[in-house]
Amino acid sequence: MKQYDFALAWNSGSKEKFVTWTRKECTVRGMKFHLITEKNVEGTIEDLEKNKLKIKFLLDNESDYEDKRNLFARLCYAVKDNGGTVVCDPDDARQAANKAITHYDLVKAKLPVPYTVVVRNWEPDDFKLTKDELKSLGAPFIIKPASGFGQQGVLKNANGSITEIAQARHFSRGDDFLLQEKVNPLILGDRQAWFRTYFLFGEIIPCWWDTESGRYAHVTLRQMYNYKLLPLARIISEIARITNMDFFSSEIAITGKEKKKHFMAIDYVNDQPELCVRSQKGGEGPVSEIVQHISEKIVETAWRISRGVYTGMHRSIWLAKATHEDESI
Repeated sequence: MKQYDFALAWNSGSKEKFVTWTRKECTVRGMKFHLITEKNVEGTIEDLEKNKLKIKFLLDNESDYEDKRNLFARLCYAVKDNGGTVVCDPDDARQAANKAITHYDLVKAKLPVPYTVVVRNWEPDDFKLTKDELKSLGAPFIIKPASGFGQQGVLKNANGSITEIAQARHFSRGDDFLLQEKVNPLILGDRQAWFRTYFLFGEIIPCWWDTESGRYAHVTLRQMYNYKLLPLARIISEIARITNMDFFSSEIAITGKEKKKHFMAIDYVNDQPELCVRSQKGGEGPVSEIVQHISEKIVETAWRISRGVYTGMHRSIWLAKATHEDESI
């Protein structure tokens, strides 16, 4: 039987830096690496299901559990059914990716989330908000599919008309939809107080994120202290505990005024965080050093699991590398 120590389900190009770094980390540890794309996923599944192949550890970056024909979702279950480790576990990822489910889980846990009205898929096309719901949502508000990703199907400036809501829901008729209060972040220094924070096997990596340009910037020690950003770690740790997810990102913003400012979880669980390092010239996309660190951490975790070494989650925060400027607090 052929065996691979580490497999990566990835359709974003074999020359991407994340693939290169992950392959290198596997080589350093003497681990056999397997890249699974749309070209070989069907054959890989067939070999797994016929017990011709064993994958010990799979990092999934492609599955869509809402699509019953999705081969990458089937791949994840094939690896799990054969006793391999899947990041993230397909049953946990399947539930956590549904914002309608996760929203109520977070509300129950008393985590701060925007006011939200969930419209079920069986609701008629002439669904109408009540006066109280319209007042609580404010205008404009956000409409997004419960199982959507990559901001697909998101309407950012809804005003609540019957026609508008019906048209937004036609993006995915079998899905539930969230009608959600629009959150206006504070400005801290020269940045929006909007963060994409990674959770990586207990490690928290906070990043500033610009909602317009998609620009990431790694939070520094001084910023963490000056702007009192520790709640980022508390919120994402609670989301991880509730959803049982090992690796994901969340969007968290700071809103309100003066002493009434507060943190709020906006996009709860992105189980396939953005890992493609774009041109640093424009500054958009994930920070290169963070993506490389994620690669190292995941391969190290796979290596430890393969040797039966305890991998319990000790919470830590990974901040930007210190520069020549004064980083003291």
